[in-house]
Amino acid sequence: MALHHPVIDHTPRACFLGDIENLAGRPTGPTCDDVRDIAAAVYKTFGHMELHPVVACAHCNAKCVWFNWPEARRLVRSGPDGADLCLLDVIANERIAERFGTVIIGSADHIFSEAAAHLAAQGTRVVAAIGHGRISSKLRMAVHDVVRLPLDWHSEENAVATKAQLSA
Repeated sequence: MALHHPVIDHTPRACFLGDIENLAGRPTGPTCDDVRDIAAAVYKTFGHMELHPVVACAHCNAKCVWFNWPEARRLVRSGPDGADLCLLDVIANERIAERFGTVIIGSADHIFSEAAAHLAAQGTRVVAAIGHGRISSKLRMAVHDVVRLPLDWHSEENAVATKAQLSA
């Protein structure tokens, strides 16, 4: 009679909470290509974990975000800090620290500082994943690690300037 040993899963569970507009860093919101690039960068960086992505955006960007990151849980709220507030609601109301060993905050905004510090105090590893912008000093102090996502796109202004230099 063969003995069966329990299977122990050593894959760390991680929740990615992404403010797509913040990660894209465009004043007009993310393009569809931006969303695909952000998703690819998140999976490239954190794909070794059992990743549960949650993405938030304003209503005006929902179509682009939702259709280009279909496997993510999608949240929407417009207005000042709308996406941030959606993600903070998830942290506050969904027992994130109990369910995940790592929480990845896809934003550089200071609004996540208090929630990040609270998660860290509960024993959760907290990582800030940032796009092209600079991370707030308050958030930097609240998280364990900061990771700049490997995003390869250029701003439209830089792309035009590069094209002009190449044609000269």
